[in-house]
Order: sequence, then C-alpha cells, then structure tokens
Amino acid sequence: MVINVIFTLSGALLSSFAFEPVGLWWSAILGLILFFRALKITRYPILISFAYGLILNASVLIWSGKYVGLLPWLALSLLQGFFYLPVGLAYRRSRNLWWAIVALLLMEEVRSHFPFGGFGWTRVAFSQSESPLVPVVAYGGVLLLTFLTLASALLLACPSIGKVLTLAAITLIAILLPGNPQGSGEIKVIAIQGNTPRPGLDFNSRAKEVFSLHEKATREFANSQFDVIIWPENAIDIDPSRDSDLRARIYQLTNDFQTPLISGVVLDGQTGPQNASVMYGVGGQIESTYIKRSLTPFGEYIPWRTLAQWASPLARTVKDFAPGVDRVVHRVNGAAIGPVICYEIIKDELVRDMAMNSKMLIVHTNSATFVGTAQSAQQLAITRIRAIEHSRTIVSVSTVGLSAIIDNNGVVIKQIPPDVQGVLSGIIDLNEHQTFADKFSGWSSSIVILFAVVFAFLQRRRESYL
Repeated sequence: MVINVIFTLSGALLSSFAFEPVGLWWSAILGLILFFRALKITRYPILISFAYGLILNASVLIWSGKYVGLLPWLALSLLQGFFYLPVGLAYRRSRNLWWAIVALLLMEEVRSHFPFGGFGWTRVAFSQSESPLVPVVAYGGVLLLTFLTLASALLLACPSIGKVLTLAAITLIAILLPGNPQGSGEIKVIAIQGNTPRPGLDFNSRAKEVFSLHEKATREFANSQFDVIIWPENAIDIDPSRDSDLRARIYQLTNDFQTPLISGVVLDGQTGPQNASVMYGVGGQIESTYIKRSLTPFGEYIPWRTLAQWASPLARTVKDFAPGVDRVVHRVNGAAIGPVICYEIIKDELVRDMAMNSKMLIVHTNSATFVGTAQSAQQLAITRIRAIEHSRTIVSVSTVGLSAIIDNNGVVIKQIPPDVQGVLSGIIDLNEHQTFADKFSGWSSSIVILFAVVFAFLQRRRESYL
C-alpha cells in the first residue's frame, strides 16, 4: 500500500512539473510511468486513478484559488479528479494498460466539452510544447500528441530493445515531419501590454485608468507606421458607445496614427455585458465586432449560483455575460484576422473555426487576476501548440503579461515579461495553409481514438507490460 501511495503521489507531481512554471516536458512521461506502475500493482486502480488526477490538477491549477480562496480551487481539482475514475475502471476490467490509455483519451475529450462547455486546461498535450513530438499536432491535433506521449510512457515503463526502437522511430518521424510552410503576405503590427494600476479582482473598477495606460503606452511606443494596433482583453472596460470621452479618445488615437485599433472591449449588450474584440477604423468608427462565444464558467457567468455563492462570496459580484453566436473576423488591408478571447484558446472547435477563416490569429487575454502565478505561462504554452496545430502566427496580448508573438511553428519570436508595460511590434507573416488536422477537422480525434482502440484489441496477452 505504501509503495502505491509513493508511486501515485510522485507520478502526479512529476506529471505536474511538465506544465509551467517548471515546464519540463519529459517529466510528464516519468510521471505517467509511475502512474501506470501504480495501476499495475494496486488492488484499487479506481482509487489510484482518482488520486493521481486530483493531485495533478490541484498542483497545476493552484493559481485558480489565488483571489477566490481554497474552496473553489479544491472543488475544481476534485471535479477534474473525478474524470480519471474511468481510467482505473478500464484497467480493472481489462488488466491491460493500453485500455487505460484509451480511457484517458476518451476522458480528455469528454472533459473538454462537459460540464459547462468543458475545461481541458490540463490535457497531457498542453504540457508538451517543447516535446520533440509536438509537430504531430499539425497532423492529428492535440489528441494525437496526448496519445503519443502516453504511449511513450508505456513503452518506457519496462523497456526492451523492441520498445526502445519503436519509440525512437516514432520520435524520429515526428522530428522529420515537415514544418508548417511560410505564408504569403504580411502585415506590420504593434501590440500593447499596458499593464494595470494594480492586479486583483477589482481591476475593472479602474477601467479608465487601464484604458489610459494602454493609450499612453501606444503613444510612447508606436514610433513608426503600422497596419494595426492591438490591445488586450479588458483594455476598454467601459462601452465607448455610452461614454463620449472614450469615443473621443479612440477617435483621436486612431486618427493621429492613421491606424486601426483592435481591442478587447466590454460592451453593454441587451441581455447583459459582452466580452468583445472590436476593430475601430481610422477615425474611431466600428469596423467589426466579435462577441466571445465560449464564456468562462464561474468567471463570466455563474452556474449553480446559490452553491457558488456559498463556496465564495465573490460570486455575488459576478454579473452574467451574454455569449456571442457568430464567428466574426477583422480585416486589415484585406487580410482576415481571427480574434480569440482568453479562455477560448482551449476550445478545439472554436480555435479551428477561427484559424480556417483567417490568415493570422489574435489572442486577447487578461491575467490581471492571476499575476504572480503560472496561469499566463500555461496559457502561452497552449497558444504555442495552437499555432502549430493550425499553421497560424498568433499575437497573444495581455494586459499584464505574458504577451508574445508566436510563429506558425510554435516558436516564440518576441515576448514581454509579466507585470510591466511593454510593446510587441514587427512584421507578421500571413498564412492560409490548412494543416492535416484542419482538413480532417473534427474527424482527427475520432481517428486517434479508433487507432488506440484497435491497438488495445491487438494486445491479447493479459500479462504485465511493466
């Protein structure tokens, strides 16, 4: 029993070290080896699976409780842990770790869609932005990278010449896969990380100060001509249509630089506030508006409000946002630019939809409520994987950081550290190449799972792989 506890705890912690702020991709494989070992020797695989999932998620998502307290963090960790129960059940029924991998893959898909639209932040693949296997996401999506990482751990759990050669061949193939091609066309952008007066949940109460910081930084740093200025989520938290001073200042800014502005804006919708990406043309007129379609549960709206308010009194201060329904892209010099707003970056279908209808992506984000935690670095790692998956350069801009320009092969070209005022500027390559993951669209996950099922069926022997 003691050895089971040691393997489970060590495996979960090692797996968590693959995520930021540690960021050692190979640590996930070591952690999975210990987890598989614990499954193999325990009489309670379901309990072991739950404990592994709980500890892993509690470690990675500890940032979620920084300002709202321990109870919401614990509730989120417990919910994520419950998704690992079928993994232990699959092993108990089959005594075959390949079926445990199938269950893990299915769990990651279900967890990414349910409940409340899903929360796939701690998917295995999202810890692998530096892995030599990462190019495969352009061919089979995020789930293929998860599968190969799990398979690598199982092959290494009890290595033999055949298993090592198999893993070496898989890794070599991934390394030799051709990278995403360079695009055709380019635009010159400047993205502003204006910072906030101070971090915390009440940054919205100082909306005009945040606007002023971004306005001031733009005037200070934009010392040449650009095709577009980009501001982060929540840079404009007062609806300019209801504030003549803001309207005048947006007009003056875009007119002075003769450059459009794409900014995160909170709009006053008919049924509630809306988190939007708005493009203001030269002269301040609205050219296009994208309303965030996938809202953050317990952040932008409160499910189970009575229970949530019991868990954290801060839930009473959250006014439910109204979601958008339509994809809208901005156009700069004729080039389609797809906006993605913060939490939406973990949504497979939404990011794919934006990427397939644009030539570059903007991620508007705001980490003011999580300054000093690993949240922003974890999100940046996810964004890097999305850039490879869809062959799109991504400008990810935050109020307080991390902000970065990421090329279509996941390389961070420029980056601003957190909690400072800074600017990203440069020539952005436009790209309309569709990866295999995009061409197969929603089928890629099904193909990966089907392959894993067939492989598990072929493993007819029930004896140990470890």
